[in-house]
Amino acid sequence: MRSYIESEFEEVFNTYYEPVCYFLNLYTKDEHVIKDIAQDVFCSLWVNRELVKIDNIKAYLYTAARNRVLNHFRDIKLHEELLTKWIYEEKELDEAYDCVDRVEFEKSIETAIESLSPKCKTVFKLSRYSRMSYTQIAEQEGISQKMVEKHISVALKKIKAHIAKSMFLWIIFFSYVEKNT
Repeated sequence: MRSYIESEFEEVFNTYYEPVCYFLNLYTKDEHVIKDIAQDVFCSLWVNRELVKIDNIKAYLYTAARNRVLNHFRDIKLHEELLTKWIYEEKELDEAYDCVDRVEFEKSIETAIESLSPKCKTVFKLSRYSRMSYTQIAEQEGISQKMVEKHISVALKKIKAHIAKSMFLWIIFFSYVEKNT
């Protein structure tokens, strides 16, 4: 046997589902998005039925639907921006690989890492190779999270400087070889 709350919810659903869908149609013509958002609004209403005091159910549903559709568009925009950024970074990475001998580049990085102080090297390797968070590294190494950040910062600066120096030397070497052949 259904409870009073269930039958009241069913009445609200039957009364407002289609109007909410029509309202969402003002924002998007994508039927799947409209149905997903409308269902999400009503599911949320059901789940939070004991927590939310609603004076005007129609205003509540329309506001919830509008907020969800706007969040949906924000999420799509963010996703597209991240995808565009990722594509751009991948393109740059591919171009960089075309310009640099990967083996020599990786050797240069390893040489730079090996030149770090023991603690700095350990922290850097845990971060980059073991993919540990700063908090995890701090706990494992018995240092503060700020110290982990400092070690990573120092490591990155030294590695970048070493790579820049070694790449500069490679450029000079190749230009010399090219001139004399």
